[in-house]
Amino acid sequence: MPEQNLSKGTRKNLILGAILVVLIALAYAYQGPLRKWQNSLGAPVNFLAGIDTAKIDKIELTQNGKSYEYDKNGDNWFEAGSKKFPLTEGKVQSFLDEFKKVQNSAIILVSANKNKKSDFQTDNSGVEVKLSGNNVSIDFVSGKLGSDFISTYVSKSDSNETYSVKGALASYLENPDWRDPTIFSSDETNITKIRFQYPGRQFTIEKKNNKWVGSSGLILNANKVNAVLSEMSVLYAAEIPDQTFAGTGLEKHSIIVEAGGKGIDNVIMIGDKNKEGLYYAKTGKSDNIYLITQKDRDALNKKVADLE
Repeated sequence: MPEQNLSKGTRKNLILGAILVVLIALAYAYQGPLRKWQNSLGAPVNFLAGIDTAKIDKIELTQNGKSYEYDKNGDNWFEAGSKKFPLTEGKVQSFLDEFKKVQNSAIILVSANKNKKSDFQTDNSGVEVKLSGNNVSIDFVSGKLGSDFISTYVSKSDSNETYSVKGALASYLENPDWRDPTIFSSDETNITKIRFQYPGRQFTIEKKNNKWVGSSGLILNANKVNAVLSEMSVLYAAEIPDQTFAGTGLEKHSIIVEAGGKGIDNVIMIGDKNKEGLYYAKTGKSDNIYLITQKDRDALNKKVADLE
């Protein structure tokens, strides 16, 4: 008889335990997956998701009426057109990586009022982005960063709605000109010879026994030569102009400076000044046109006496 009573008590405990497990499972389902499912019923669909970034081979960015177009050629990206101006290394991939984050983000409606789009810069004050490739395309406006600095306001170009997505797209689009401003990037300690050429005159300086000397054999001022070395080893454009030679004065070769040495063959040609006071310049290795500052230009406009 005691064994029978014990058996009944055990069965009762098992039943109560099973009921408790079921209740816990139901509570989890309500608080977890079920709650998420219920919440998702009213959530907007992320219109940026679904496009395979691996298929994108063209990017068009428009800001303040100025457009920038970039094409993928092999594994590299260039400015669209015959010039194929190179882009800053890693710029496109970083943007696409951030775009993937946005694609996987929940999208939150922050306004359905067309007149409010200017507050989020999702009107024509933002950056219109067009991504396209092999049977894929998407068009949207990227506005300003959210107050958390890790989200961006976005909108469809033809929509009144503005949304917030997790991802700092706005940071990558702050300056949609992704062309590489690098003119030179090399080690100045490898430069052993510099030739200066101007209309009607030219001279050369060389490094001998760790000292810089002029063609007359006169030892030059190390600090003054170092200033030139800095220009001829690492130099960046202040701006990148339209890639047309008309009006640049580069054909006159007003200033040509050549730096040579171990693994170095840096040649810069400097032309006329534009309306903003910047000077047109190009290297000896390509026809890419840059604009450099007056300070950079003057640092290369020398007489041998300036280096003594």
